Amino acid sequence: MPTQIDIPESVRRFVNKVGGPVTPEDVNVYGRLQDIRDRSRYSRAVLRAWEKQQEQDRKMRQRYAWWLMAAMGGQVLFINVMFVLLGCSVILVEPWTARTFILAVFAEIAALVLWVVKYLFAPQTRNAPWHGSNARQENRRGDRF
Repeated sequence: MPTQIDIPESVRRFVNKVGGPVTPEDVNVYGRLQDIRDRSRYSRAVLRAWEKQQEQDRKMRQRYAWWLMAAMGGQVLFINVMFVLLGCSVILVEPWTARTFILAVFAEIAALVLWVVKYLFAPQTRNAPWHGSNARQENRRGDRF
């Protein structure tokens, strides 16, 4: 029979409130709860970092978009001025040179628009935190990616 330890009554009441002995199942449940908390903390940290990355990426894309729009506007203005100067015979060049020049500038503008649409506004799902190699997600059809 175990001997009773002389402890203050306030501590004894606290110990009586805690409950019975701890079983291995209680330890396992507590361990699983701690594991869930750790994974939750990790997931929140990853999501915060991903959100910050997306915000920075958005700001960078916005800066590029403004600069590219200004460059395209400048090119359009320049080609229009050149076209008017060619039409008023202020600048004299052979007709094929003028046509080639104007066509080349508009082709450059079209290529720049294509580049902006393809690379600046590409889908970002490959950078999503849930798109890792060990994470398995299913779409609505049940396909794994």
